[in-house]
Amino acid sequence: MYVLWGLLHMGLGVSTVIGDLAGGAPEGELAAESLMFFVCATVLGAQAVLVALAMNRVNSRPGFWLNAVVLGVVDAAFLAVLVVPGHVDLIGGTSGPVIWLLATVCAAVALRREPVSNSLHHP
Repeated sequence: MYVLWGLLHMGLGVSTVIGDLAGGAPEGELAAESLMFFVCATVLGAQAVLVALAMNRVNSRPGFWLNAVVLGVVDAAFLAVLVVPGHVDLIGGTSGPVIWLLATVCAAVALRREPVSNSLHHP
């Protein structure tokens, strides 16, 4: 599920960054901040995928906390700043947080049921 979250954010981020840069460098602070937001979404998406494949897949506790906390804070801020005020539609705006919630629940269940790695690197 974290891979799905990551691919969703990478896809949206990359497509928006490419579209924004097609017309040249952003003009104005708002356009530059929007571009920066989508660059961050792309990087966080890549982090989600890499942590999921390298760490969550082997039940790493640090991997669990990395994706649970970092992505959770990002989604909470996104909901508070963009979805609740109505800047982003409710259905589109809640898809990422719902996927994060499902991923975090699945990872937590896996930590309780399977052998757990407490290291950053699994043998």
